Amino acid sequence: MKRITYVSAILALLVFSGCSTKAPTIDATGSASSSSANQASGAAQSSTGADSAVIAPLTNANSADTNSNTNGSVDAAKGVTSILFDYDKFDIRADMQENVKTNSALVKNKTFKLEGNCDEFGSDEYNFALGLKRANAVKSALVNEGISADSISMTSLGEGNPVCLEKTQECWAKNRRVDLKLP
Repeated sequence: MKRITYVSAILALLVFSGCSTKAPTIDATGSASSSSANQASGAAQSSTGADSAVIAPLTNANSADTNSNTNGSVDAAKGVTSILFDYDKFDIRADMQENVKTNSALVKNKTFKLEGNCDEFGSDEYNFALGLKRANAVKSALVNEGISADSISMTSLGEGNPVCLEKTQECWAKNRRVDLKLP
């Protein structure tokens, strides 16, 4: 009986202990395996604010984010671009404001879906919440540009839809995005 209690207590501590506060480490060689199994077991980031309305920003943990891939990925068939985000943030970067304006002109009077995405850091719950907050931030920006809120649906894919699988800052920056999907 004591053993079951002891094991249960340890298991509860592991489950409720939260995520590590360490910043992600970078493989300087860039020769990481690109299997999706490795992606699912990434280092975690602070998940204590996953259910709150605001995620506390990190102190310049990833200053390269604002300089990497400032154009966003482009859906060539439709002309819309992805909106990229900084590490652990859901506010739209200044360099992405023009992409929001361009996208709003392309989707005026159309229905579409916003898909929030995250990098591999953080728990599944945290990343789904962060992806939804990112999609909601883009929705608000598009509504401010004159798009009807009723024409926008949102979903969060968390870390489940990466466009890049390398273990580098540039790759992780590409996965922190909101994609605009037209039917």
